[in-house]
Amino acid sequence: MLRSFNIADISLLNASKNRAVFLNNEAYLTDGSGGLTRSAILSPLSSFTGIFTFVSTSNGGQPLLGQVHHEAEDAVAYCRFLAPEDELNSASPMLEHMLKCVGERGAQSLVIEVEEGSQMFSILRKAGFSIYARQRVWRLDKAPSTPESHSHWRPMLSRDQLAMQLLRNRLLPGEVQQIETDVDKPRDGYVYYRNGELLAFAEVKRGRHGIWLQPFVDLNAEPFDEILFDLLAKLHPRASRPLYIGLRSYQNWLEGALIDLEAQPSPRQAVMVRRTVVPLKVEEARRVPVVEPRAEPTASIRVSSRRIPRTLELSILEGRGYDKTPNYR
Repeated sequence: MLRSFNIADISLLNASKNRAVFLNNEAYLTDGSGGLTRSAILSPLSSFTGIFTFVSTSNGGQPLLGQVHHEAEDAVAYCRFLAPEDELNSASPMLEHMLKCVGERGAQSLVIEVEEGSQMFSILRKAGFSIYARQRVWRLDKAPSTPESHSHWRPMLSRDQLAMQLLRNRLLPGEVQQIETDVDKPRDGYVYYRNGELLAFAEVKRGRHGIWLQPFVDLNAEPFDEILFDLLAKLHPRASRPLYIGLRSYQNWLEGALIDLEAQPSPRQAVMVRRTVVPLKVEEARRVPVVEPRAEPTASIRVSSRRIPRTLELSILEGRGYDKTPNYR
């Protein structure tokens, strides 16, 4: 049986949260495990918050909890966690229910971030999920030292949207663009211009437990180390609130700069996706009789009502012409 989370499930949630598998880096690393599990208590407001928590029970097994997040009108939904880890083998019905739930809200895809080679990776493969990107998350506990100078970066503004979209399209592989299509939604972060051209932007999310940074940098921005250090210093990471930098495989040339800063990398992750499927009502096609075309006259045929003279009528019958001269005999 699969149902929505309710207040009576709080004890179950508290018992399972320490054995949860977290599947969305941005949410987990900024809000922590407590923030994700606390959001389950707001399940009665799911239609407004976009955060749905479900409980799946099977015969003889411990209940499995799962949470998915979908912002209204977004093309992508994100699975946040499954718990406890011991019950992941029974996750398929939960995943199918999540797909149906977010599909009905307009989401086109469900995205899950998972370590390659893990148990969850195998489960997602069997459930029809496929890899569309790879990434690593780097943790930085202290700000780099940079010389005092005017910052290269400024906050994002609405007028930057077009330039950001063009840069994003140049950087992202086609299969990634097909999934991550929400390029016009408001973002928080910074942009970097050189000679009037946008060469980099970085999306930022701040939380109680950490700061998430997703950079998009043009290859023409090299050398970029000093500019990157300037950005990292602006975010003021510290041990109690570290900075997490998500680097996709198409941006891995930035890893060298992070190694120089002694940032700590996570194991390599696969970003997996499955399309949502929503049944559509299709009206039965009806046959319409075709009327065969028929030729119609383009002009009416007029027949004179005047009578032909008798003498002319006789000459026509006899095959002779009719001469109007008076000498005719």
